[in-house]
Amino acid sequence: MMLYKLKLAACFGIPEASGTCIISLVDESEKRALSIMTNEYVAEQLKACNSKTSDFENDVVSVLWTLFDRLNVDDFYLEFDATPERGVFATLVNKITNERMSIKTDQAVLLSVAADIEMYTTELVIKEISTPFNKNDMSSASCAVPISALPDQMLEKALDCAINEEDYETASAIRDEIERRKGKKVNN
Repeated sequence: MMLYKLKLAACFGIPEASGTCIISLVDESEKRALSIMTNEYVAEQLKACNSKTSDFENDVVSVLWTLFDRLNVDDFYLEFDATPERGVFATLVNKITNERMSIKTDQAVLLSVAADIEMYTTELVIKEISTPFNKNDMSSASCAVPISALPDQMLEKALDCAINEEDYETASAIRDEIERRKGKKVNN
């Protein structure tokens, strides 16, 4: 399976969504971006870790990594993949044993920055889920996020916006995602 290397490009809040932030990962050519939703706490921890401030030293990821660091960090990588049912998900992979451990996507990025673990994604994610990336404009207004990644509250707002703008194709896609989520909740 072909994997594409990713790196952290940005992490920022969404003004319209209180407490919701976006982590933007880009491929090596900086042409495609994978947007991951997170909360303010993880975003702040990511920024603290990235700037190596003392605030991060007591965080659970930092403490656990100190224990985990007794293993060779080069033996691990993080893989981002996707399925229609789950959306994007992350896995910590041991290169030696091929042992795979699931990890929340935003926590995977935090672990990558804290421990300097390389991140990769699959061809499916690059072709089907990633969005075009413009490194000259890295604001929340220019960041494309797949509708499957939006929280329910933002999805409802996006539907209202699409209807008001008479963009019925987008409204239909958003409505389908809302219905899919409702069906998923009923089945669980």
